[in-house]
Amino acid sequence: MDKKKPVSELRRGVMVFLALAILTAVEYAIGTNEAPTIFLWVIAILKGALVLVYFMHVTRLSGSEGGHE
Repeated sequence: MDKKKPVSELRRGVMVFLALAILTAVEYAIGTNEAPTIFLWVIAILKGALVLVYFMHVTRLSGSEGGHE
């Protein structure tokens, strides 16, 4: 397993947090106006993808790690 600098991991975490906060603010602004619902769906998918990749580490999973088959 490769060792990454704690500072770069912290910076990445802060960037993901800021991205989620910005997307939430945009989502609120769109939700309070009469905008098409498709915009809310797109933001929800983007936020879900960020959570899956960063917090759930989906990109690090592989069949060679001995998971379920």
